[in-house]
Parts: sequence; C-alpha cells; structure tokens
Amino acid sequence: MDFIELPQYPNVAAGAPAALVTDDLLGRTVLGLVFEQGGTTFAKADMENIRVTVAGKDLVDTIAGDKLERVNAYNGMPDVSNFVTHWFGDPTSRTIRGQWLGALDLSVYQSQLEIEVAIAAGAVAPTLKTWAIVGAPKESFGVFSKAETAIARAMIRTFIQPPGAVSRTAYQIGLGSEAGARIRALHFFHANLTKVEFRKQSDIKHDDVPIAVNDYLQQQFARVPAAGHYVLDRIIDGNQGEAENTLKPDGKPWPFQVKLTTSAADNIDVFADVHTALPLI
Repeated sequence: MDFIELPQYPNVAAGAPAALVTDDLLGRTVLGLVFEQGGTTFAKADMENIRVTVAGKDLVDTIAGDKLERVNAYNGMPDVSNFVTHWFGDPTSRTIRGQWLGALDLSVYQSQLEIEVAIAAGAVAPTLKTWAIVGAPKESFGVFSKAETAIARAMIRTFIQPPGAVSRTAYQIGLGSEAGARIRALHFFHANLTKVEFRKQSDIKHDDVPIAVNDYLQQQFARVPAAGHYVLDRIIDGNQGEAENTLKPDGKPWPFQVKLTTSAADNIDVFADVHTALPLI
C-alpha cells in the first residue's frame, strides 16, 4: 500500500472550518485518512466535526476527533498524540478481504474527495495535514465481486435525548436514506446509558445487555471498552461477514428495534458503523 500526503488545506484557523477538495486519489482505493495535528494547542476534541464526502454523499459527518479516536481505541488501536485516523477498511479484520471490504474505491466512484474539519475556537495556532493510506482498485485483488467494489464504510449519526430514566425504550437509528446497509456496530456516546437491546424482527440479537457484561465479552476478543462509550458490536471477532444484514433475501428491509435503558436524562450520540454503497446513504 502507499502512504500519500494530500494537498495543504487552504485555510487552517481556530473557530473556522478547514476544507480541502482533491482529486489526487482518483483511481485508487482509500484504506484510511490520517489527520496530523500541530500548533500550540490543538486537542483531538478541538476537531469538533470531521466530514468526508464523495459524490455528494457524507461517509463521515458530525463526529469529533476525540470520539473517532475512541472508536479506534475500542478496536485495539493505540492512541497517539497529534494523530487520528478514519479507517474505511478494517486493519483488525482476520483476512485481507475483510481488511479492504469497506475501503473507498475511487476507481468505482470517479469523484473528488471532500474533507472538512471544523476547528474549535479554543484551539491556538492550529496546523493540520491529512495523509491517505491507499492501494490499487479493489477489483485487482481478485476477491471482490463487482457489487463489493462499490461498498464503503460510513459512520451515520443519530442523536437521541431521553427526557429522564427510561427502560427498554425503542429509538430509531438512522442507517442512510435507503435500506441495504450492513451494520458493523452501533457506537453510543453517553453519560447515563446502562443497557442496550437489539431485535431483528422477533429474533433477539443483543439481549438487554448491561455495560459490565458487554465490556467483559468485548475484552475476550481484545476490544478495549471505555466509560461513556457503549458498543453494540456485530463483528466483535473481526469477521466482516457477521455484519447485520438489513435486507431480506427478497430485497425487503428487515424490521429491527434498538431499545435503550438509562439511569437519567441523557444526550446520546449514536454512530451507525456500516458497510454500504454510496447511493444508499
């Protein structure tokens, strides 16, 4: 694979968005984007919103740098000062096919890559670079179908605001504008969430699991749970094939429910970590 520095952002300043549009990666497959921070004071949380867009579709939006780092840390990747990566692929997968399945193939999507990072007003003299981890078109690997070359990983946000303590209350989780995404994980960033239940039609997939029990199982698979971050992980063992299919064999969507229990009112950021084709977002 190749490691490429993208062009400079035209403007990087506190309290403003740093935006970059580039066609440097056309014809390549993007495994990940590495954000390198510098300056006097520029914490990961000061990247208040990271947005990555291709062909008018937001593959990443409304996630702060510190939350993105917590997603990576959960997956066992080290937290390194001044760097955070958004992975389209999955380096923790057990196979090369699994590692590259969600990578963004810009030979399929012949479009510029748009990156925007909203920088907090409290940052002091920030600097920002972005590097791309890239490879050949997925078709050249010889292991992907035509449909699979169009798959990319997306992080789709839903905001949930329980008004007080709730028990097994159902909430709608966004997966894009069209059915068809496969759910890798649901990441809940919270203060008072205590249990999560996931049902697919009448089939219980995640049985009202408390935090301590959920954390225990994840640790057995070398995941790294953290306070305030509940992960409903459908690929806990790194097998991308276990991502939850949202379509029935006849092409109709499966009905599914996510039920939450909280100990008090909360503001919960939920990120659906999915494999999808861009037209479905």
